[in-house]
Amino acid sequence: GSLIWFGWYGFNVGSALTINAVAMTVFVNTAVAAAAGIIGWLIVEYMANKKATLLGAVSGAISGLVAITPACGFVTPASSIIIGVVGGAVCFWGVFFL
Repeated sequence: GSLIWFGWYGFNVGSALTINAVAMTVFVNTAVAAAAGIIGWLIVEYMANKKATLLGAVSGAISGLVAITPACGFVTPASSIIIGVVGGAVCFWGVFFL
């Protein structure tokens, strides 16, 4: 999971094709959404199963990264928190019910 997370910075920030304010915003939004995805997944996992797992944390990070990718250059870091938390929670329920 950490290799994918590390590579995601190059994927998202590299889309800017230059180092400027937008690229820095993309970097911050990517990091924040991944962390928020972990929080979203673990909160819902704890509510459903009464325990949080390391696999859940990694899955939450990936779901936060996936959720922020299309919007990372267009939203604020505060919005990326919401996107990450919702992405983590929705992905947990998708995995839980499938």
